[in-house]
Amino acid sequence: MIFVWAAAAAVALWLALLAAMAFATRNPGITPEPPTSELGEESPALVDLITGDWRLCDEAASATLLDLAAKGAVQIEEIGPELSLVRLGTPRAPLAPYEKLVLDHVASLATDGVVATGALAEGARNLGRWWKSFRKKVIAEAREKGLSRPRWSRAQAVLLTAAAAVPAVAVGVAVAATADDGHEGGGIGAGFIALAVLSALMDRFNGERGTAQGARVAGHWLGVRAHLSGGGFADRPAASVTIWGRHLAYAAALGLARRAVTSLPISVPADDKRAWSDFGGMWHVVDVRYPRRILWGRPPWPVVFGGVVAGLAAGFWLWLLGVVAKALTDWPDALVMPVAYLGAAVAAGVPIAFAIADLTTRTEVEGQIVRLRAFRVGGDEHPKYAYWVALDDGRRRQVKALGAEEELWRPLAEGDRVRARVGRRLGWIREIEIVERSRHRGAASYDDTGEHVLQAPENLGEVPLRARDEAHGPDHPADPFAPAGLVTPDDLRRVLGVAVGEAGPYPDALPTPAWLAVRSCRYRATGGTPVTVDVHAAAGARGGYLMVLGHLLTRVEGHQAPGIGGGAMLYPGVVAARTAVGTFAIHVHSPAGPPPPDALVELARAAAARMDGRSPVA
Repeated sequence: MIFVWAAAAAVALWLALLAAMAFATRNPGITPEPPTSELGEESPALVDLITGDWRLCDEAASATLLDLAAKGAVQIEEIGPELSLVRLGTPRAPLAPYEKLVLDHVASLATDGVVATGALAEGARNLGRWWKSFRKKVIAEAREKGLSRPRWSRAQAVLLTAAAAVPAVAVGVAVAATADDGHEGGGIGAGFIALAVLSALMDRFNGERGTAQGARVAGHWLGVRAHLSGGGFADRPAASVTIWGRHLAYAAALGLARRAVTSLPISVPADDKRAWSDFGGMWHVVDVRYPRRILWGRPPWPVVFGGVVAGLAAGFWLWLLGVVAKALTDWPDALVMPVAYLGAAVAAGVPIAFAIADLTTRTEVEGQIVRLRAFRVGGDEHPKYAYWVALDDGRRRQVKALGAEEELWRPLAEGDRVRARVGRRLGWIREIEIVERSRHRGAASYDDTGEHVLQAPENLGEVPLRARDEAHGPDHPADPFAPAGLVTPDDLRRVLGVAVGEAGPYPDALPTPAWLAVRSCRYRATGGTPVTVDVHAAAGARGGYLMVLGHLLTRVEGHQAPGIGGGAMLYPGVVAARTAVGTFAIHVHSPAGPPPPDALVELARAAAARMDGRSPVA
């Protein structure tokens, strides 16, 4: 018994330690400033985070779309009382990763550059993953700006994890000491389970924590909220952003524009019973019904079997009732069996007739899939599901979902235009053919690009400059971070077969954070060939952000190429690699398409050797 008490005491002490550290790392208090109309530089998504106790709320995505409309990246037009449209435009400035995430989702849904606002919940994306990626990208920018940081520092996380080992061992010992003979080994498993539970509890508390600077900025935005609260934004539609501009976006982020947020359902799941479709060229609402599976949505042969069973059951109970009625009343004996036969015939005849009709006739339906759903219909140990396909054929605004086998249901996607052979009376799909695949397939570009792993310091001004950056000019040949020294014209001639001139300045804007000091140059092919090679380099651990530059430029998943410094990532036309002292990226752009991966790897090996101070292999 003493071991049990010891384990309980150890767990209690660890929980007390967790509570003390949680109290010590609580968010700083926020003092609202006086009402002001002066907007800050923070985006609406960042404002939502820091004014919501450093928890991102659902309206952040809608506020981001309103901000994109205010900045001209999209247009929101109110066509009627129940229909507003989002029309894609051209961004006038580089977008933050989470802004691009929202814009990509809108673009994936648009037909000819237009999508109904109500349809923003549609698409083939995994909403959970999408929101997780959006949240991480917003938090990454908040950390970069010094507004937020992880609740547990690395030292605190190590301390809590190491301390959790003590009660875990105590629990294991207590279970082993109190176990029956031959079951002492269960203590090891109990110890591991206890450690896992305590670690999960520790992670549960490890959210975002505001910094002192974040609290000051949040106080300013609470002053803005006080000013906007008297502007009547609660009843303003999303299309009024053309009049109110970014003020409506910030009102949405601050919880003051409920109507506009509700009309832009980006971060909410699609309604099972209300779908948006553009089949036929015009956006419209389709109401979907899922009838009870007594007859509808079932295959014919099981319906035949069910009809026989229903007929036998109905006949038996009618016969039994007739016998009881004859004994207790004057019910004629001659009617007992006929009534039982008639009831059995009706109960069995209707479903069997429906099944035979569907087996002998075929009806072809063509339309667009607006809902694919699987609902559990029974089974505890081995769950069973009913698979539903709702088709919009353009003729009616209310449709009944059709049943299908799992094998036919799995390859389908919402938005697919299909041709199906169905039974009209049982609503069962016998065959289905995809006429045109949904444009939503593969369009959910919500893959994490690594922003959330950045460890930005609380005060970015405290980051010291490297001594070597101060000792050399920006393009000094001895500087290992001079991009012109990492890749030379001889390298490009030898590897790519392209003659280039001297390195010149990089004329474009990189999609990298402002705090990341990137040095870049551009080589241009001579002889009129439109080939350019861009080289980018950054120093220190934070320069590792360049590893995801290829994804930001191409929006394509990269592949690892081991054996180059600390590893390399390959993308179409882009290679990025990290060494012991910094990170670089090489981007080759040619109208003929990206060069072979082997050529990019060879360029990366030469650049990595020079950055590390070694001689590249010729």
